Amino acid sequence: MAEVNEEILEQYLKVVKKWFYISDIPFSVPHNYSNIDVLGYDPSNECYYDFEVKFRSAFSLTNDGKSVRYLVDQFEKYRDQREAKIKEFVGDKKVIKVVVTTKKMFGISDHKRNSMEATFIAMMDELSYQSDIWYFDDLIPELVEHVEVKGRYNTQLLQTIRMLKMYQ
Repeated sequence: MAEVNEEILEQYLKVVKKWFYISDIPFSVPHNYSNIDVLGYDPSNECYYDFEVKFRSAFSLTNDGKSVRYLVDQFEKYRDQREAKIKEFVGDKKVIKVVVTTKKMFGISDHKRNSMEATFIAMMDELSYQSDIWYFDDLIPELVEHVEVKGRYNTQLLQTIRMLKMYQ
């Protein structure tokens, strides 16, 4: 079972975006395992997405480059192993790397967040990754909007949203 933050992303991809996804794809790393949180596919543009979920409700990264490097390392640290595992699913197709986090983690102020985003994108570009940043702050309201009070939902998350909307 996915952790709730990954479940939010999965349901967003399915309900809002109408994408396909595979979650929690493990791969071997020296002396342990790591995983791809979510691998998504957008059929409308035939594009694949490698999602790394980092939800921090009360934590904000410092704007010193080291904190952003931590996010980059989520994709880079075990690049060969991660890319080999992705290749098993998508072959040689291009994959966009996406960090899904909170706006607070990147900075409450637009200025700090924009600076952090630019640093992240630049670091990823240097490593020849096409990348993006998605925010739970945007995903969650959009997901809630797509859940109907009278719909049929097969996940605890969507059933909970439906119930909360019913008693709102």
